[in-house]
Amino acid sequence: MQLLLSFIFPIISYFLQIYPRFFNKSFGVDVWTRLIETDIIRKNHYRIPKGVIKKGFIFEGYFDYPPVFILLLSLFSKKNLEKYQGFIAPFFDALLNISVYFIAMQLTNNIYVALLAQLIYTLTPVVAIENSSLVPRSIGYLLFSLSFYFILLYTGTNQEQLLFIILGLIFSVLTLLTHRFATQSLLFISIFFAILERSPIYLYVFAVSMILAILLSRGYYLRVLKVHITNIIFWSKNSSNRFAHQVYGHVPSSKNPDLVGIIYKLLAKLAPLTLLISNIWILSSLFFFATNAPKTLMFEKLALWGIFFYVLAVLVLMIKYLIPIGEGYRYLEMTQLPTAILSSYLFFHFYNSPFRIFAIIVLTLFLSGNLLVILVIQYKAVIKDKNRSFTKDMRDACQFIKKLPGTPRIMCLPHQVTTMVVYNTNADVLVGIDTESVKHMGDFYPILKKPISKLAKKYNLDYLFLRESFAKLKDLKIKNAKVVYSSGDIVVVKL
Repeated sequence: MQLLLSFIFPIISYFLQIYPRFFNKSFGVDVWTRLIETDIIRKNHYRIPKGVIKKGFIFEGYFDYPPVFILLLSLFSKKNLEKYQGFIAPFFDALLNISVYFIAMQLTNNIYVALLAQLIYTLTPVVAIENSSLVPRSIGYLLFSLSFYFILLYTGTNQEQLLFIILGLIFSVLTLLTHRFATQSLLFISIFFAILERSPIYLYVFAVSMILAILLSRGYYLRVLKVHITNIIFWSKNSSNRFAHQVYGHVPSSKNPDLVGIIYKLLAKLAPLTLLISNIWILSSLFFFATNAPKTLMFEKLALWGIFFYVLAVLVLMIKYLIPIGEGYRYLEMTQLPTAILSSYLFFHFYNSPFRIFAIIVLTLFLSGNLLVILVIQYKAVIKDKNRSFTKDMRDACQFIKKLPGTPRIMCLPHQVTTMVVYNTNADVLVGIDTESVKHMGDFYPILKKPISKLAKKYNLDYLFLRESFAKLKDLKIKNAKVVYSSGDIVVVKL
């Protein structure tokens, strides 16, 4: 019976996350990169290719993405993956939702605490929004949460310690081989707890996990690690332009057509407060030690888990030199499991006290407010999205490009639609399959530094693929620009 109950909120959460896809089936930018990588893996007999990848890319490069998620996706046929890609990320999130139930049961042996923790997890805005397209974040966060929780169990209990450390090690290895940001987060929090508790076990587990990841991948993980560092170095040099408009540079939010860019800037302005919109339940970690609720060692560790990532998120958002290590608010995505459980635990503590009515009112307001935030952002950023979706205009433009003679060489504005064009045309696009190709993009990414005419000559470009909802053709000042195709907000310009 308890097993069946644990599925109620994950199922509700799953449908809450996938319903926008019935209105916008092709939302997402990174989805096209994942589809390209999966296609390459499938054609290479389900193995990581070792050679240079050229087709579709002006910058030649090597496959460098963590392998687990891509290998799982390659088990789908190309047709089925394209059809169902919007329903995959929420599935892994549902598994984490189920994990919340069983971990809460283990810690409290209270089914009501466990179920409420699941409801709280379900109505965490950052959870629903981040699983709106085919990205490895949900599986990365699942593996990260399980790995670090088992490591905490090893250091926080005296029962079956060997099993806990083995499970922590297994999930840590899988985290490294699945998602770079989750790996980075695992390293940071391992360092924090190692210093806080003066225990090297956290760093030992991470180090052994890295060695095992290298061995199991036959050295491939070294390439993943190299490009991870390359990406951080790139953004260290370009941190001032991290959220700038590619064409217009630093413009007021009112003149920025990119909603996501606007959200990032708003989050950064008052980070300690605006981050609470992403995960209001982080308050349970911040106030846990100030309450008189019974404090076990494991609950204290969960609270410190949440506090660490909240402080890190604030620092990253407010200190521009830290931008290269993340987008700030994403670190709150690492707190979903502990904050959901802590919030439920604290609610029942106050529910069984003279503050019962107050606890019910606060919980109701938070749950209702979170649901409203989820629905509004899903509507504005997913359902109504144009810049990050494969719209009918995009589809028609790609069909036009496919009919062009030979293999056209194309530059895309905005840069985020490059792999969308690669996947849906026969063109070579000004981008690379690997992260390391960012080293060659300084002329036009993250901001346009040279005139299009000079870029066309340098890279032997034939066409410019432009979304005028992002930037106007007249603002690019292209001499003798010849529009050969126009549909909706898209123009294709002969260079």
